[in-house]
Amino acid sequence: MARGVYTLLLLIALSASVMAAQTLGTFESDSMVTLIQSCDASTYSNITKITYPNSTLALDGDVVMTQNGDTYSYPYSDTNQLGRYLVYGHCDEGGVDTVWVYDFEVTYTGQKVSLSNTIIIVALLGLAAIFLVIAYFFSREYWMLKAFFQFMAVAAGLLAVNSARIVASESNSLGKMGETGILVMTVVMALFFLIMFTYAFIEIIKSWKKKKAIRWEY
Repeated sequence: MARGVYTLLLLIALSASVMAAQTLGTFESDSMVTLIQSCDASTYSNITKITYPNSTLALDGDVVMTQNGDTYSYPYSDTNQLGRYLVYGHCDEGGVDTVWVYDFEVTYTGQKVSLSNTIIIVALLGLAAIFLVIAYFFSREYWMLKAFFQFMAVAAGLLAVNSARIVASESNSLGKMGETGILVMTVVMALFFLIMFTYAFIEIIKSWKKKKAIRWEY
């Protein structure tokens, strides 16, 4: 029984490594992707087909890749569509014509969406809400503490929007909305700093006037 479990775990690990080797990675939209293929003891490696995420052909026909030892490369720049691209090709590895295929993904930011991104967004939004509640309970006399927690709320919100932009990177429209959100949050933070500076300046003037009045009484 134990031997069977170990064998199953080994097969899972091997299949995971094979799957990992069949993907080139994740790239930003409209960026240059260097397609790479290794073929031992090969004299050529040609790309025969590249498909867009919607399964239409981006390239069809033998395209010669540039050789560098046993590694071949080809620069590919038609990456405006978001999603999974498939790259097909063949080479004479070991003197035998061998077909190869792998994929790569294109997202708006070049980053892969994961569950951790969503958890981080929820946590940051919750943190921002907590800071806002704490700031609410401070009166005007404690404006520095109030402003501090408001600043922390805005900062947490800005980080949440940036994380949301990563999550939305699978869509052009959502990715642009995320960038707009970051711009809005940056403007809000700038306004907050301006208001905080104004409050500090007013308090300094009040303190200076108060000290001057005390000296006049003496």
